[in-house]
Amino acid sequence: MAVFPVVKGTRLRATRVDACGMPIAGPRSRVVTEGWISLQLSPQMRDADEIEQTNAEGRVCVSDRTPPERKWWNATLELCKVDPCLFSMFTDWELVTDYAGESVGFSDQKRVPADRGVAIEVWTGVGSDDTCEVPTTDDILSASGSTLPYGYFVIPVIKEATLGDIEIGASAATFTLTGITASGARWGRGPYNVQATDVDNTAGRLLTPFKATQHIRVLRTTVPPPAVEEGCCPLILPSPYYGATAIDEAPAQPACDAVGTNEEQRIDLGAATSGAITLSFKGSAPSASIAHNAAATAVQTALEALSTIGEGNVTVTGAEPWDVEFVGALGESKQPLLDGVATGLTGGTLTITETVEGGQF
Repeated sequence: MAVFPVVKGTRLRATRVDACGMPIAGPRSRVVTEGWISLQLSPQMRDADEIEQTNAEGRVCVSDRTPPERKWWNATLELCKVDPCLFSMFTDWELVTDYAGESVGFSDQKRVPADRGVAIEVWTGVGSDDTCEVPTTDDILSASGSTLPYGYFVIPVIKEATLGDIEIGASAATFTLTGITASGARWGRGPYNVQATDVDNTAGRLLTPFKATQHIRVLRTTVPPPAVEEGCCPLILPSPYYGATAIDEAPAQPACDAVGTNEEQRIDLGAATSGAITLSFKGSAPSASIAHNAAATAVQTALEALSTIGEGNVTVTGAEPWDVEFVGALGESKQPLLDGVATGLTGGTLTITETVEGGQF
């Protein structure tokens, strides 16, 4: 049994996730920082219900109660540095960039995102007297890397994050983000190596996946925390990620300045002589009708009008077949295939294929 105190937060990693904790791979999906002051977690409970029934005489004949139940945790993260990537990741605020495209700030917005979140991992010390245990076997001699213990906390989803008051005066300003946790079932065993998988201290993913009702996991680990990295960094996922065939060791993550490939797809009508198509993406409503001989600019306009793409996030070239490249907010990431429906095509068949896989670093 591992018994350990928790002292001093040493490192914090934030990862972009969906509302159920599934990591979102892409060029700006993780941040590792030491620029934080504290993380506070407070359970939000559903109070117990008293059940009582009196008889005709007014005496209690039935008395019971339902137990209290945890609904979620309220999370408060206090920061001592402004990291535009981290703020944008939590709040979905627009990043402000400089002439070279580097993130230098952010602009706020009215809407608070609820359809996605951020996973937080925190490493702590365990106290000086608990750091150096007495070995009972020679396994430590062949272990890979350090075997010093750390406390490890993982919260797969913090969502509905808001920024608290900012006071600028004759003292250091701090920044507070608050949100609530949610089920982390899609975090699974996670995209990183955080736990020893054997007596040689081989670093691997969590040994057991998160369950649907779990919001937090705390454990003792001998796998050291990641190094601090500047700015937003790319994220790639283990594959297979879920299930019995999921791999035990996650791949090394790309360097923060690594540039990934843009997803490219081809829309081919097979030399159709008449007819039209509509396109959709990630379940969006269909686009406007696109003629079989439409110019690339018309196809691009139709795609940019989709709610799941947006202006500036695709470029289209060619004259049927059309080549679509995902750029901007959709660049450097793996993307699902466009969906298409043909109407009255003559002399051809609609096919959509991936020509360059996105998100390869």
